[in-house]
Amino acid sequence: MRRFALALGLLVCVAVVGISCSTSDDAANTVRSIADDVATLAGPGRTDDGDPDPTQPPVDSDIASVMQALAGLEIAERSGDIEYARRDWRHWIDADKDCQNTRAEVLIQESAKPVSFATDERCRVTNGQWIGPWSGELFADASDVDIDHHVPLGHAHVSGGWRWDSDRKRAYANDMTNPNSLQVTDASVNRAKGKQAPDEWRPDETAGWCRYAADWISVKQQWNLTVTESEVQALTNMLDTCDDPGSMGLGDAPSE
Repeated sequence: MRRFALALGLLVCVAVVGISCSTSDDAANTVRSIADDVATLAGPGRTDDGDPDPTQPPVDSDIASVMQALAGLEIAERSGDIEYARRDWRHWIDADKDCQNTRAEVLIQESAKPVSFATDERCRVTNGQWIGPWSGELFADASDVDIDHHVPLGHAHVSGGWRWDSDRKRAYANDMTNPNSLQVTDASVNRAKGKQAPDEWRPDETAGWCRYAADWISVKQQWNLTVTESEVQALTNMLDTCDDPGSMGLGDAPSE
C-alpha cells in the first residue's frame, strides 16, 4: 500500500488550481500525468518508483475511486466569516411528518433487529441492536448511542458550510441521502470526537481507519466541503491501512 499512499499524496497536490505543494517540481510534473487517468492505478502493480511490477497486486478499483475523490477536494484553511452556532444547523427534524425525527429514522435504519418504541405511536426508539462502528461494541439501549454527523456540524461550518443558507444547513444536519453522513455511534466515542477532523482525532482501533477516512471523503465530496493539507495527510495515512488483514475495509462494520 506504500505506492498507493505516495501516489495519493501527489495526486492531492495537483487537484486544486492555485495551491502550492511541498513536492518538488519534478514530482509534481510526474504526478500530473498520473492524475490524468487515476484508473491506471487500478492496473498492474507498481514499484515505489512507479515502474510496473507484476508481483504487486493492483490497487482495488474502490480504493482508486476514493483516491480520486480525495484528490478532487478543494484545499483551504479552516475559517468562517460568521461564528458557528449549533442552533443554525437545525436537527433533528421530522421531514416526512410521520412523528419519527431524523434520529429515530437512523436508529431504525441501522438496527440489526426490529426496534422497540416508547409508545404505541411509534415515534421514539428505545431499544434495538447497534454495533459501534469504531469500537465493535454491541448496544441494545438507544440512550447509549448518538447519531453522529460523521463530518461534524462545527467542522462543516469552518470547511465552507458557514456560507450556506438555513435550508442547506438543515439539509446537511439531517442528510439521509448518504449513509455515511449520519451514523449510529457509541455516545462516548462521539463526544470524544466532538467537531475534530481526522488530523485532530481518529478512532483508537486502526481497523476502522480505512472506512472512517473513506466515509469522511464521501461526505466532503457530496457537500463540496474543503480540506486542509494536514487533513489530507491524515486521511492518506488512514487509507494506507486499507489492505491490512485486520482492516474493516471501505464499508464493512466490525462483526459482533
